Amino acid sequence: GVLGAVVGSALMLLVTALIAIPIGVGAAVWLEEFAPKNRWTDIIEVNINNLAAVPSIVFGLLGAAVFINYFRLPLSAPLVGGLVLSLMTLPTIIIATRSALRAVPPSLRQAALGLGASKTQTVFHHVLPVTYPGMLTATIIGVAQALGETAPLLLIGMNAFVAQVPATPLDQSSALPVQIFLWQGNENRNFFEARTSAAIIVLLGLMLTLNAIAIFLRSRLEKRT
Repeated sequence: GVLGAVVGSALMLLVTALIAIPIGVGAAVWLEEFAPKNRWTDIIEVNINNLAAVPSIVFGLLGAAVFINYFRLPLSAPLVGGLVLSLMTLPTIIIATRSALRAVPPSLRQAALGLGASKTQTVFHHVLPVTYPGMLTATIIGVAQALGETAPLLLIGMNAFVAQVPATPLDQSSALPVQIFLWQGNENRNFFEARTSAAIIVLLGLMLTLNAIAIFLRSRLEKRT
């Protein structure tokens, strides 16, 4: 069945969320609120925009070269898949978070500073709470996009069916989109046709669930703010 692939995908998404969300949001806040406007920050912004347009297979090559060949992490492990997907998701989260921060009216910052709040207090106590809906939606959509990626996972060794359910992120496992790709490309695809269709329905259900959660949380947070 697809239980092992579903659990492997869940572990990868957990690693992706734990790495990409804090780093992405922190980088966006620093670039937008605290970083000086000079040549170095301009170079960083250009590189972030360029990374957002890089094909996902390039991140797979980077993950295979760095995490597997250099750091000697195990092949076909959710930890490596999560690290690769984190690199791929970071530009999306940074760009979306910065857009949410730019949408905050300048009067809110000026009012907080005028009442004696410091720059840090203004950002974390007044600006960020207003941007929670946009930031949350961007992060969930970025993670949902990572759920459907196949090419970078094939390059880090997830190109075989692993029956057992992984217990830790270091155990070998498959991923749901990779499993669909392997079943569809199998020479006995007629035998796997029903399983492939079921796996596609499960993947679509997971992605629709993540997007529904993003819409629901966004509406709830917008009402509070």
